[in-house]
Amino acid sequence: MSFISKLFGNNDDEFEEVRVDREVLNSVIYYSKQAYPNEFLAFLDGKIKNRILYITGLIFIPGETCETGAVIHSEMVPMNTKYFGSVHSHPGPSASPSDADLMTFSKNGYFHMIVCLPYSYNTFKAYDRHGESIDYIVGDYAYLVNDDLDEFFDEDDVLTDNDEFKPGFFDEDDDEFFKNLDEEKVNHYDEFEKRNQINNQLPNNVIKIELNNDGNVKKISRRFKD
Repeated sequence: MSFISKLFGNNDDEFEEVRVDREVLNSVIYYSKQAYPNEFLAFLDGKIKNRILYITGLIFIPGETCETGAVIHSEMVPMNTKYFGSVHSHPGPSASPSDADLMTFSKNGYFHMIVCLPYSYNTFKAYDRHGESIDYIVGDYAYLVNDDLDEFFDEDDVLTDNDEFKPGFFDEDDDEFFKNLDEEKVNHYDEFEKRNQINNQLPNNVIKIELNNDGNVKKISRRFKD
């Protein structure tokens, strides 16, 4: 897969099974408890591999939440970020989607989850974009995130102790411009100190003003202070 394809998520979006990383559910439970009595909402990160949708992380986007709902600013999702659905909490005993939830499902991906009180593995429910219940498998899929990172790098690009560098455009040994700078290098700090010493040796100008008894200026004279 090329870097451009990876960046813009040009994968086949068809899948027959959903698998959710255990740590994703743990994170949702934690943030739902922290947000209570308000709702918690995030998008779901992941990948489709061999017609299986793997949910491997959460994508946090600015939004507003309260006890009766949550709004997320999907327009703030970076253009190069692909998400596969959403997850949010209900601060009550029901994990059934509301009309507002169904609207969110239809516009934001393929797989959606709701967790309700008391926020545990057993109180999660999953839905497709049409609000129909779907099944999922919980497992450990963190290795898929590492696989994604490996796709960005080539082993041939990794530097070793035996690698030699050829002079580049900005290498000093390969550029006459930098050589000339070295020959004409000036210690600006020393020059600054010299100027300070000369200035300190110069006499200071002093203006003397004499006043009459009535306060008017009688005489102005200039002299140098030793």
